[in-house]
Amino acid sequence: MRSLPTPTPRTLALWVGGALLMTLGVALGNQDVVWPALFLVLLPLLALLTVLVLRPHFTVERTITPPVVGAGEPATVHTVARVTRPSPAGTVVAEDDPGHRLGTPHHARLEASRAGQATGTTYPIRGRHRGRYTLDGFRIRFSDLLGFWVHTVRLPQPTPFVVTPAVVPLPPARASAYGATGETPIPQTAISGPDDAMVREYQPRDDVRRIHWPSTARSGTLMVRREEAAWDPTAWVMLDSRAGVHDEERGERPTFEWLVSAVASVGLRLLADGYTVTLVDASGTRHDVAADRPAARAEWLDPLVDVQVSAALDLHEATVRMAQATSEHLFVALVGLLDRGTADLLAATTASRQRRLVLVVAPRPAARPAFEDGRAILVDHGWTVHEVSVDADLAGVWESASGGVA
Repeated sequence: MRSLPTPTPRTLALWVGGALLMTLGVALGNQDVVWPALFLVLLPLLALLTVLVLRPHFTVERTITPPVVGAGEPATVHTVARVTRPSPAGTVVAEDDPGHRLGTPHHARLEASRAGQATGTTYPIRGRHRGRYTLDGFRIRFSDLLGFWVHTVRLPQPTPFVVTPAVVPLPPARASAYGATGETPIPQTAISGPDDAMVREYQPRDDVRRIHWPSTARSGTLMVRREEAAWDPTAWVMLDSRAGVHDEERGERPTFEWLVSAVASVGLRLLADGYTVTLVDASGTRHDVAADRPAARAEWLDPLVDVQVSAALDLHEATVRMAQATSEHLFVALVGLLDRGTADLLAATTASRQRRLVLVVAPRPAARPAFEDGRAILVDHGWTVHEVSVDADLAGVWESASGGVA
């Protein structure tokens, strides 16, 4: 709905004075008093007409650099207001309000004396909470030359802005991934024979037809040919999005937000290490990102911008998805609450050669016995379990934990 001009205290005072003077003139029967009083009443109305008819017109361009940031990182908003119809309205004040979650309103004075005149202004914003935002709060405020009216006009110019989860740079894992054949990456273990064949040491159940005799004779150890395609690492990252395990505090769920940030950081680390990474949440929603995709980073972070807690009561749907993994895949589970039931579900996904890591939020004292029961079950099934707090140094936790799944 289009806004209307607002009278200033000067207008109200003039109307009150004019009304009193007119009443006095009528009561005294003095026409010389009535006419000035009528002029005082009508003058603000004439000023109102000029505000409505002669108001300036602007076009607005707004850009945000960068348009996507991590939670807590700054960005810069640059707006340019250009006059398309000048006005003698005098001073024009612009206000751009990014919203309380991004910053405070920014004010600037605009020149409106001639068409084509442009005024640029820049101000910072900071997204402290992940999400998708739209900046569309640009307004101009101007008055008539006598200061009787103030008119505020909103100029629609929606500009999207995305805040991803906070990402913590993580060190590389101490050991590289195993591929579909269980072989270590070629650059670390292979050697070249005279015919440049890529070889490795013989392992039980290797096909004898792959034995590379020249390398065997030269090294004194039985060597077999290997294919460059052997390294095709895949990792599964599970996010515990159960609403029941994340307590709400002042409209936020600190443990859930910490897990989302950890998932974002771990996933990017694994992508950088060459893994194809699959994200699964408690409701079983799956999202796959290949490391060789040009926009792998953006593809991994994008669903985490919108992810919310789910109504799932357990991790059954997530573990059903994870059970699709082959025996050489890496598992990283980020869990909000560990007990015997959760541990049994995770343990049921275990295959003989999988490498498995659980980062679980430290339990409250009352939940400690159930946590220890769950930890024992997972350890018995070959999982590495690390207890973390929401204020823990994720990089340090990852450096310590990743060595346990080598």
